[in-house]
Amino acid sequence: MGSWHGGVNQLGGVFVNGRPLPDVVRQRIVELAHQGVRPCDISRQLRVSHGCVSKILGRYYETGSIRPGVIGGSKPKVATPKVVDKIADYKRQNPTMFAWEIRDRLLAERVCDNDSVPSVSSINRIIRTKVQQPPLQPGSVSSHGLASTAAVTQVSAVTSDSAGSSYSISGILGISSTADASKRKREEGKP
Repeated sequence: MGSWHGGVNQLGGVFVNGRPLPDVVRQRIVELAHQGVRPCDISRQLRVSHGCVSKILGRYYETGSIRPGVIGGSKPKVATPKVVDKIADYKRQNPTMFAWEIRDRLLAERVCDNDSVPSVSSINRIIRTKVQQPPLQPGSVSSHGLASTAAVTQVSAVTSDSAGSSYSISGILGISSTADASKRKREEGKP
């Protein structure tokens, strides 16, 4: 009889060391979560550790897949030049777009599928390293066709409109200027 490298966890569940949880159990974890069952209750019900439930749900929410990660080896590169260019396009069209929104759009527009879409952290890394590269010479264009941010014109610290209202921080907040403040000090000092 061969040696068995499994065990029984604290909840009475059986596991095999170093092997992923069976797909049926992984699927059930996701189904229960969709029904609104809390991870700690899923853990007790299925006799799977809370950490394992959290990890499976985290991966599911991040990638949309219940499949376990690859044991050993290197992950396939999902940030192909086409995907990086799309991320750059989305950021150019909407600079305030969040990484999770970019991820959803890559899926919605079928640029990627659930197995090939980059994670939110990968998208953020792509934006940091490939899309928002250090400024080049003014007016130059990066490898992804984004204009350099070095060509931004500086605006003076305080500007006013035709009515004379100030666009400085103190003007926006309605705080009077230093000249008014010195008048106030003199007036406050009077009995």
